[in-house]
Amino acid sequence: MPHHGRDTVTVSPPTFERSAFAQVDAGLPAGHAPMDRDWLMARFAEGLQIRLLKQPDTGLVIFQPGKLAWRPIEGADRALVVQDLRIAPDLVGRDGAARLWSVVEGFARYYGLAAVLALIGRGPGLIAPEVAPGRGWLTLDEGPGGVRLIGRILQGPLALPHLPRDWDARAKALGPGVVIQTTGECRALADRARRMLSGLSALRIPARHDCPGDACALRSRAVRPDAVYSVIVDGQVIGGPEVTLAMILDRLGGAQSPS
Repeated sequence: MPHHGRDTVTVSPPTFERSAFAQVDAGLPAGHAPMDRDWLMARFAEGLQIRLLKQPDTGLVIFQPGKLAWRPIEGADRALVVQDLRIAPDLVGRDGAARLWSVVEGFARYYGLAAVLALIGRGPGLIAPEVAPGRGWLTLDEGPGGVRLIGRILQGPLALPHLPRDWDARAKALGPGVVIQTTGECRALADRARRMLSGLSALRIPARHDCPGDACALRSRAVRPDAVYSVIVDGQVIGGPEVTLAMILDRLGGAQSPS
């Protein structure tokens, strides 16, 4: 049997509603949380795994096979990608994160995978630096905004996974006007995108929502490593959820926002 960890709980579709996942997810702040239930259910069919720390400790980890991961990492077919890892503040100085990283590594070893990967940084879609793993992990690549791709190599030989090199070309390929790109994993961010697009439409400003329908499309089109919410104006990325309608209008050249 794969290593689950003695103090973690496995969340699966049959146990999802009975588990503490929704409570834990909502209680651990992150720019990409709480996560959308329907999105998660669709991902279970793609091999998504969720583990919770057993109470009274609070923490979660979400991971997927690299070939189906919703993060733009290249060369990850033989790896496991940690999409999310959060713990309660009181566990940061203890071993809360280490226990979750250990469960992921045990899962990867059991299934003969070559590496475990994660994206470390600030903002939605990234794992916070304070819960990053320690010894035995390497920084494999760096991306925009100081994002680090880290990895734990379990067996080789392995061509090291890396981040895309064509961020600018991806943004330009989305064409003129305003594009808001999301993964759909967070309902609050999807709602924010819709409100932003509605405001732009009211001003008759060309704008559209780019939401890749599967992991492969996301990995080939994502314009930033975090991927969950990006604002692109005339082929240039100007930011994420912090971007306001006024900022977009200013970038477009002084259009007036509604009163």
